[in-house]
Amino acid sequence: MSRWCPDDAALANLTVVKARDLIVNCFFEAQKETLSRAKEKIGRAGDDASLHRDVENIVKMTFKELGYPYDSPTQEQLGTVVMQLAEKAAAWGTPKDIIDHHRVLIGRIFSKLA
Repeated sequence: MSRWCPDDAALANLTVVKARDLIVNCFFEAQKETLSRAKEKIGRAGDDASLHRDVENIVKMTFKELGYPYDSPTQEQLGTVVMQLAEKAAAWGTPKDIIDHHRVLIGRIFSKLA
């Protein structure tokens, strides 16, 4: 199975907003199979575009739940959102190795912000 990994170009000149967008992509890659299966169970097919919108909405809702601005987060707020997303993924049954893989990638993203 191929796993998502941002390339060096995506990490160049990284801002917190660009990092947020990479995290949305990361969460999409980690959760698309889970979300696709959930949609199938309720009789709704999900293509990558609709699943990506769903993931972006989940991330936006997580920001809102925490009282953080989606459009202009701080690095600290983004880190808290990531931890919350990891908890949600675990609760949805995402395998630990998938969560761990994406946690390493997000660590790489954050290291480029520092």
